[in-house]
Amino acid sequence: MKATQQLLDEVNTKAILHYGIEKQSVVCMEELAELTQQISKQLRGKGDKNHLTEEMADVYICLDMLKKMYNIDPEQLEDEILYKLVRTKHRIVAEKMKMEGAGNG
Repeated sequence: MKATQQLLDEVNTKAILHYGIEKQSVVCMEELAELTQQISKQLRGKGDKNHLTEEMADVYICLDMLKKMYNIDPEQLEDEILYKLVRTKHRIVAEKMKMEGAGNG
């Protein structure tokens, strides 16, 4: 994955310099919309796993690009991800406890 990350850094930096932040921001919005469409198709049973994977890759690339374009601190981003994961984990535990408690009443 290290080689992939190096190439991601290199290509995204060149794309931002070549096309500019505004254009690349629009591209990222379009890629997010395309992923949304593929998820919708999956839910309706009309999806194609290859198309979904392709759109997920595009969004992964765009997330890195957005981080660069808007000077997002990687450590701050990681902290936010960790916070949200822990929060979700706690919600799941609390909901399970609530469901188990409701079953005992």
